[in-house]
Amino acid sequence: MFKKKSLEILFDSPVSDDMIKFLTDHALRVIPTQNRNQRYPPSPPGTPSSKNHNGVPSLMTFISRLVRYTNVYTSTLLTTVVYLNRLRELLPSDAAGLPTTCHRIFLACLILSAKYHNDSSPLNKHWTKYTDGMFTLRDVNLMERQLLQLFEWDLRVESEELWDNLYDLANPIRRDLERGAQINKTRQRAKAQAQQKASQFYYHQRNLSACSSTATLLGNSRSGSINSLDILKEYESSSSSSSSTLSSPTYTEEMNYKKYTMDPRYYNTVRPVQHTDPTIYT
Repeated sequence: MFKKKSLEILFDSPVSDDMIKFLTDHALRVIPTQNRNQRYPPSPPGTPSSKNHNGVPSLMTFISRLVRYTNVYTSTLLTTVVYLNRLRELLPSDAAGLPTTCHRIFLACLILSAKYHNDSSPLNKHWTKYTDGMFTLRDVNLMERQLLQLFEWDLRVESEELWDNLYDLANPIRRDLERGAQINKTRQRAKAQAQQKASQFYYHQRNLSACSSTATLLGNSRSGSINSLDILKEYESSSSSSSSTLSSPTYTEEMNYKKYTMDPRYYNTVRPVQHTDPTIYT
């Protein structure tokens, strides 16, 4: 996981000192170099051969100069590691080279990587200038042809092969990506839990409010019903008492008396009772 992404980030990053050191280590592993002075008798001081080998820059310095002169892409530069490891598997285990052999091998691998993976790349005469006179044009052409023959003209590089060869540089990036993804996942999980808790709290509060409102409403209605029932009972009792009073004979006679005595329409027709007994008035 994140292999492809880590390689993309690695190729998009600028060339660093760690990358140059990484390339130097792999180039030195291709073939062990043997000091010229150990293989042959010591040369007299001041001979051209002695001056030439004493003036050979270190491999790291040589690679740094090539990177600075060519302004090579990071992807092109790091792909040379694949070619270096391929060549190490092809060479005999007892092979040994001169002090400049690793320089030649790295330069040839870089030239092939630049020509195969880029639409345009420097010509061999330009590569000759980038070596600061260390190699001639004939040397550059020869090392390129020899390397192509060893590879059988197959310069393809698969992504899995890139990952295996660039593991030391790409794997820390992958770990950072995985760690960042894990942190984001944890944050999203915590955010989701917080939202869920907030939602639960909201619905809980809403249910509490609804229950409180319902309880208040039911309480008022119950008390109102009781009061209305009491009033209704009082009204029914008063109505029943009034009905009983109205239905009594005494009350009826009294009301008839008031009706006929107080109503002007009946005033002339209704007369008090005339008693014929004269003794009543004496």
